[in-house]
Amino acid sequence: MRNKVLVWGGISFFILLVGMAYYVFMANAIVTSEYMKLQEKSVAISNMEKQKENEKNVLMEENKKMSEEMQLNFSKYKVVYLTFDDGPTPINTPKILEILKKNNVKGTFFVIGQNPDMYKTITDSGNLVALHTYSHVYGEIYKSEDTFFKDLYKIRDLVKEKTGIDSKITRFPGGSLNRMVPNDVMSKIIARLKKEGFVYQDWNCDSTDALQNGRPVPLIIENATTKCPYSHVEILMHDSALKVTTVEALQQIITYYKSRGYSFETLKSYSPKYQHRKS
Repeated sequence: MRNKVLVWGGISFFILLVGMAYYVFMANAIVTSEYMKLQEKSVAISNMEKQKENEKNVLMEENKKMSEEMQLNFSKYKVVYLTFDDGPTPINTPKILEILKKNNVKGTFFVIGQNPDMYKTITDSGNLVALHTYSHVYGEIYKSEDTFFKDLYKIRDLVKEKTGIDSKITRFPGGSLNRMVPNDVMSKIIARLKKEGFVYQDWNCDSTDALQNGRPVPLIIENATTKCPYSHVEILMHDSALKVTTVEALQQIITYYKSRGYSFETLKSYSPKYQHRKS
């Protein structure tokens, strides 16, 4: 009897060991299976991320090539941008618009806060209204970053009210290298302009009509033409009330560039940026 008990006890113990071994084996198999699934998921996710990264790199490369091709094609053309600051005025702006219309060319008008009802006249004729601050008072707008933007927003909102256009192209009164502006203030203004999506433009061709009222017509023509031997020319002119000789010089300036195969365009956000100061 005692031997039977021992035998059955041994068998039971063996069965228990086998059961435990089977349990451990199955547990390990389940863990291994789950681990393999996780590994497969991890590999799949990694492959997807690599694929997305590759697709992103391909897209970036394609965009880069497209941009380079656009710039290359753009550089083949000769373009002149006629720009007029400090208006509009009832005296000179309509005369300028008439000359532009007669020649079937367009211009860009950097306006201030005077005669706002004329903004729509400019845009309705296919020309561009851009921003030149509301007041144009250096001592006020350049006190600080905030005073500049308060004035800029005022002209932006007025232009939008009168034309329906949310203009993002601007020009600093006096240009971006204006010595009347503290260096740190201008740096902050430029950084914020970029952050808020504004594009500021200076010029690469100065007609010099700002140097004096009644600037001699031959000097304006010379400075706006032969002294600007570029394929892309952005001419600084003014349509304020006293710039009568600018109006008188305009036809000859247009004729000069037309005879040399230039096209005339308004400024766009993607136009070449002539910025005397970058930051």
